[in-house]
Amino acid sequence: MHASLPRRDVKAFLLFRSVLGLIVLGLATSTGLCDSGIIVGRSGPVTAFRVNACLGWAIKLTNDSGTPYTAIYAVNDWAGLKVVPPHSTVKAAYVLGREIPGFRFAPEK
Repeated sequence: MHASLPRRDVKAFLLFRSVLGLIVLGLATSTGLCDSGIIVGRSGPVTAFRVNACLGWAIKLTNDSGTPYTAIYAVNDWAGLKVVPPHSTVKAAYVLGREIPGFRFAPEK
């Protein structure tokens, strides 16, 4: 025989599901839905900016020109090289942790 749940158990279950959904949405927005970031450097047509990511920070590079650009940079003193296609944004690095990462472009010739 099928027994129905008491009304207060159903309300508690729905409240739990709602809170869980909000938590998941909160984690997802920091990685995907909002890309507003703080500019941390410029080199030629490339702009580097820092955005919040799940459990850390992401460094992204945006190329505003019509030609590919090779960016040489350092994040927390770890060197990296990334080719940024024209009129697009690429993820250059991910830094795990609460501290704000340091970012520098290599000096131009």
